[in-house]
Amino acid sequence: MNEILALIDRFGLGIVFIGTFFEGEVFAIIGGFLSYRGTYPIWLMAGLAFVGSFCGDLAVFLFARYFSGNRWVVRWTKKPKFAKALRLVDRFQAYFVIVNRYVYGLRMPGLVALGLSSISVPRFLILNFLGAGIWAGIFTSIGFVFGYSISSVFARLEMMEHGVMVALAVLAVALALFFAWQQGGSVVRDKLFSRKEPNEDKPRELQPASSGPPRKPRIPD
Repeated sequence: MNEILALIDRFGLGIVFIGTFFEGEVFAIIGGFLSYRGTYPIWLMAGLAFVGSFCGDLAVFLFARYFSGNRWVVRWTKKPKFAKALRLVDRFQAYFVIVNRYVYGLRMPGLVALGLSSISVPRFLILNFLGAGIWAGIFTSIGFVFGYSISSVFARLEMMEHGVMVALAVLAVALALFFAWQQGGSVVRDKLFSRKEPNEDKPRELQPASSGPPRKPRIPD
């Protein structure tokens, strides 16, 4: 766990920016957690989360707007969630720009729907600016406020680390033996259960059909 925390502390700026550009809430919360640890000031983490979210949404919006015939955009328009996003865009255009990033699984189809809608680029820029600012402030604050709880989780994971590693090692060995038995066990089973009897290989002596005296050949009349 210490190694993981060290990596997060070292590459925290890149993790928060790239994570919020492509994904979302988890990385903004990580930024708040880094602020709680004292690695970076909270204003810097909130600013990075804001810039990452703003630029990520803007990039998808502009790509869908000016490259609507691209296969990537067409693929998104054929997904079931796109129809739902398009209905919401048509009904709540301005409101949807702000709340879209809060709905799990709807961010990408929602941005594609916005890019294909009639909303103007300047209007989207203003609403996206407001939405990204509110979003970054909320989730960075969550990471900062609940930093103690997150630290406790890491501490418990560190205490459980050795036990978990032993359990995983035992599980790996058990799986390896199981698959080895499945692959080569049939040969062993055949050898065990198809052993011949001790005297089975010896040739058997031919016995006469009957032990009585030999019959004389019958002479026809």
